[in-house]
Amino acid sequence: MTWHPYYVFVALCVLALPAPAQQTATQPDIAPPAQDLDALLSRFSDDPDRFTQSEGAELYRATCQACHMEDGRGDKGAGAHPPLAGNPKMRSKHFLAGVILTGYHAMPRFGHMMSDEQVAAVTNYVRSHLGNDYTDAISAEEVAVLRPPEDQ
Repeated sequence: MTWHPYYVFVALCVLALPAPAQQTATQPDIAPPAQDLDALLSRFSDDPDRFTQSEGAELYRATCQACHMEDGRGDKGAGAHPPLAGNPKMRSKHFLAGVILTGYHAMPRFGHMMSDEQVAAVTNYVRSHLGNDYTDAISAEEVAVLRPPEDQ
């Protein structure tokens, strides 16, 4: 049996390649540290139909941060999420509270999932953090006036 020179060349090339490094079987560390898990779980509500957080920062993390990002700068990808940081529309406390209550363009409404106090808390947080410095806070009573009848 004679070997064609081409096949001999290919066999020699394959034999000359370095052997792949063997990987050791290690068990991946899949459990996050306890403080990371606590921080993650705090972003979720205890009630599947309503938000249970009461502080503005907590509500922002639970409802807004996934789209508008942790720093409020917004994001573009599968959809465009406008920035809240430095956004001139944040001047109006009524505009922002209304958007949270009823939604706006592709943003879902949250009025049926938040109390007037919660809407006021997250509105005031966004307007006084994330590079915004508006001091005219909205009250729960003002939010109640903006609330659509179907969410009362």
